[in-house]
Amino acid sequence: MENEQRWVGEGDRDSTFSTTPLLHPERAKLIVLEGIDLSGRTTQIHLLRDWLTAQRYQVTTTAWRTSPLISDVLARARTKLPLRPLTYSLLYCADHLDRTERVIKPALERGEIVLADRYTYTAFARDEARGLNKEWVRNLYCFTVKPDVVFYLHINPEEAVRRRVALQQQRANVLEEKPKKQGEKKQKKVQRSERSATTIQLPSLTPEAMESFHDFEMKMYSQYQSMQKEFDFVVIEGSQSIDLVQATLRRAVMRLLLEL
Repeated sequence: MENEQRWVGEGDRDSTFSTTPLLHPERAKLIVLEGIDLSGRTTQIHLLRDWLTAQRYQVTTTAWRTSPLISDVLARARTKLPLRPLTYSLLYCADHLDRTERVIKPALERGEIVLADRYTYTAFARDEARGLNKEWVRNLYCFTVKPDVVFYLHINPEEAVRRRVALQQQRANVLEEKPKKQGEKKQKKVQRSERSATTIQLPSLTPEAMESFHDFEMKMYSQYQSMQKEFDFVVIEGSQSIDLVQATLRRAVMRLLLEL
C-alpha cells in the first residue's frame, strides 16, 4: 500500500535550495537512483553531484554500462542482432562487477560519497522482465555493496512513452535545422557527425517499436513496484518538475549525511 512506502516530496518542499555548507559525514555513503527509462535519473544525479561538490564533499559518480572493459561490448551488441537474455545478464553483471572493484569500493574506502545512476535493481527488473529466474539473478550479484539509500524516481510507463516521443521529436527538429553559419567546414563536419550518432542512438519509433517499448516498460514498472517494500526504496514522484525532484533529493541526502 502507498502509505507503507517511503515517499518523500509531497508536503516537504520549499522554493529554494539551502546553500548552508553541510557537515562531513561520519562515513562514506553509497546513494543510488533507480527508475524505469526516462524517469530523470541521470539529470538528477548530475545536479546532486554539482550541489554536493559545491558543499566541498568528495563525490564519485558511476552509471550503468560504463565499465571500460565491458561497455564497448555492450554497445556493439545493442547495434546488432539481439543477444539472448542470459548473455545480456552476464554482460551487465560483468560491467557492474568491474565498476564495483574499480570505482565503487575504492571511492568508499577513501570516504567519498558515491552516486550511482542505476544499480543492481535495474538488473533485477530487466532480467526478470526478460524471463530469467529471480533467485538466479539475485545470487549473481552476491558481490555487490549494499547502498545506504535507494531513491526510486517513480513515473508510469505512459509517461515514459510520452517523454520518449518528445525526446525523439526534439532531436529530429534539431537535425532538420539548417546551419546558421554557411561555409564553416568544421561546423558542418561536427553537425554531420552528430546527425549520424543521433540516428544510431535513437532509431525511428514505428508504431510496433512504440508498442514494444511500452510493453517492456510495463514489465519493468511492475518489477520496480514489487521491489519498493522489499528493498525499502525512498519513492519520489518523478513526474514533478526537475527543480522539485532535486529539492526533495537534497533534503533527503542532507538528512542522511547528518545521521550519527
